[in-house]
Amino acid sequence: MKQTLKKTFYVCSGIFALIAVVACTQNSPSNNGAPTKAMAAATNSDLAEIGEGHAIYMRQCSQCHEAKLPSSIPSKAWHVIVPGMAWNAGISPAEEAKVHSYIMAASKYNEL
Repeated sequence: MKQTLKKTFYVCSGIFALIAVVACTQNSPSNNGAPTKAMAAATNSDLAEIGEGHAIYMRQCSQCHEAKLPSSIPSKAWHVIVPGMAWNAGISPAEEAKVHSYIMAASKYNEL
């Protein structure tokens, strides 16, 4: 009886884990919002700068909460969000500028 319960538990746990993995991967973009040459060209942005901004964004924002991809929030709202979050994260003004450049490029690119 105990063996049957153990097997059932492991099978159910495996199924739930698989469902969670599939659900999470289907809702997130494959490149995690990373800037591309197409994004930089379409938004007249410097690829290196928005790439650095993306790295800072993913590293800093995910320490406290889920890093929202720029397309999930309207581009007009980010100018209010970024300064407050930059202050909370303790990043420098130069890093804040790079994060803001990345977010605006990604937002504009997704709105095209």
